[in-house]
Amino acid sequence: MLLLGQLGMWIGLVGAVVAAITLLMGRMSDNEQTTRFGYYSAFASLIGITISTLVIAIAFFIRDYSIYYVASNRSTDVSALRWLYDLSGVWAGREGSLLFWAWLLALFTGYVAWRGLRDLDELTDMALMVLNIIIALFCIVLIVPNGPNNPFIATPAHLLVNGNLVGQAATIGMNPLLQHWAMILHPPTLFIGYAGLAVPFAYAMAALIVDDPSSRWVKHVDRITMFAWLFLGAGIGLGSIWAYVVLGWGGYWGWDPVENASILPWFVGVGLIHSFTIYRLRDGFKRWAILFSAVTFAMVILGTWITRSGLVQSVHAFAPDTLSARLFGFMIWGPIIIALIGLAMRWDSFSSDVEEIESLSSRESAYYLTNVLMFFASFIIAALTTSSWWSSFFMQNSLNQGPMAYERLARPIGILFLAVLAVCPLLSWGKTEGRALWGKIKIPLIFAAGILALLIWEWISVLLPTYDDMVLAGGAIASDYLQFGKPMYAITTLLGFGLSAFLITNTLALFARGVRARMNSKGESALSALWSVLTKARTQSGGYICHIAIGIIVIGLIGSSMYVRDVSVTVPDQAGETIEIADYTLTFIKHEETELANGDVESRAYFDVTRGGRSIGTVVPSITEFALNGMTRYNAHVVSEPLRDIFLVYHGVVDGGLDINVKINPLIWFVWAGFGLLLVGTVLAMWPKRKHVLTA
Repeated sequence: MLLLGQLGMWIGLVGAVVAAITLLMGRMSDNEQTTRFGYYSAFASLIGITISTLVIAIAFFIRDYSIYYVASNRSTDVSALRWLYDLSGVWAGREGSLLFWAWLLALFTGYVAWRGLRDLDELTDMALMVLNIIIALFCIVLIVPNGPNNPFIATPAHLLVNGNLVGQAATIGMNPLLQHWAMILHPPTLFIGYAGLAVPFAYAMAALIVDDPSSRWVKHVDRITMFAWLFLGAGIGLGSIWAYVVLGWGGYWGWDPVENASILPWFVGVGLIHSFTIYRLRDGFKRWAILFSAVTFAMVILGTWITRSGLVQSVHAFAPDTLSARLFGFMIWGPIIIALIGLAMRWDSFSSDVEEIESLSSRESAYYLTNVLMFFASFIIAALTTSSWWSSFFMQNSLNQGPMAYERLARPIGILFLAVLAVCPLLSWGKTEGRALWGKIKIPLIFAAGILALLIWEWISVLLPTYDDMVLAGGAIASDYLQFGKPMYAITTLLGFGLSAFLITNTLALFARGVRARMNSKGESALSALWSVLTKARTQSGGYICHIAIGIIVIGLIGSSMYVRDVSVTVPDQAGETIEIADYTLTFIKHEETELANGDVESRAYFDVTRGGRSIGTVVPSITEFALNGMTRYNAHVVSEPLRDIFLVYHGVVDGGLDINVKINPLIWFVWAGFGLLLVGTVLAMWPKRKHVLTA
């Protein structure tokens, strides 16, 4: 199987190189036969990389430990999910994840080739050339003999006897923290997003190469871009769920460098999608679209550079690798430099046929500000994330930024972004008249005030007392709270709540106006009109649903990240002992240990949770000690109420008592609900139709 896997990678590399060369030659000589050969070579590359990926997947299922990567990432789970953990082993480690990414790149490339084979237009020819160059670079990293990214290295003979691992190899396997349903889905959804975002970059470079400033290239990639952005967002959300319930710290985002690696292209992707909208509808933002295509792809590569170079420290990063550091470092800056040179050469061609910003009160200006915000936020987060590397390189003094550095940036930019999202759909193209704007805004403001009143009540009755109690308790949490100060905390909270409420009501008002217009003009019922609005103006409706989702998410972010009640206590190991946290009572029932079939030991603690004498449920946080490698995993248990989660982590028995950490996370379900709605809106926007119903 090793030889077959290696052969597949060589086919993938040779096919990609031949495809890139013949596509360029075919276009330069205007030879259709040569160009078609380039397309077929791209298919050959896909077949080769598919063979290699299948070899790894099959090896996991048949437990062929002669491949060292399979031995190193095998699962010892005994649950019904075992077969899924075997499958997830394909992308669990550094070698397999890079191979899986290369395969997805080849799939997208194969789709582009299949779609363009009939017409052989010059845009697709050159885009396919760029994509195959990218695939070739990935294959080079994978093929290096005995390299850290090569998944087809044999297990040393002294570690494998009769197909069984012995000695030190018997203690290696998949990281137990990865054996969770969310981590089965999280990496592949991210990688689909990463691979898909190579396509708009390739077409942007193709547009520069052939000097075609029309919107043809955007129409080629707009749905693929939305598809990739959808999966990237889904991957981020799944990773947040995993972090929330598996890592035991009660949070879903910690500004770790590897976490930031995924959010960076998602942020820039927002600017890319909005630039495409102006490109298609107004023939504007052409240079923005080219630049954002390159920067988005560069941010994708920055993520793998952070993960694999070893130059940025993270608990989620792989071991250092000099080849990855250099090659992916080149792939970060190369696209941006090439795009800038190309834009300089095609500057006049890619000017806009219409004035992009006629007035600051125009919708174009709002789109422009959105682009600036997303670009600035991504650049600053990238700089902070890599600060330990560049500060050591340039100043011989390593700078490490903690979460508070990112919070100081995220909160004001988030407030400004909310304001732009809320106002943008109300603005007109070209210029907006003040009286017309007020006519659209006054009713949504009234409803927003009602939502804000409810949120202020929650703030006064629940969130503010939490802030005061956490500050009074002292320690690291109080220090984080006090860094911003109570007035700034209050201002940020109320501005965030107010703008989120207005964003939601204003966007709902847009739907209401569209429904009313169809009812008056078509005589449809309210439900029929709403269905028409949603299905006949999918791009616009999907975008508006995404705006509502952002407003809901921000409400959840404010509560669940700024006002968490965090208490660590030791409960005497006696049934009936109680602890009081806020208005909750936790009553200890028992704790027990169970040895699983694979030798793992699970310790569980049982608590009843009541509030005001009403039973909320029983929580059973646990600890799993893995026999394979001696690692420990804390399995948090969460009980949810409509406006908060009660989050418990059991750290074991200490001095005759149970060490328990309890967090009360307010409004966190707004985050999950908004995340789900965001996916719905993105899916809807992926199938645009020509006729636009909503008016704004």
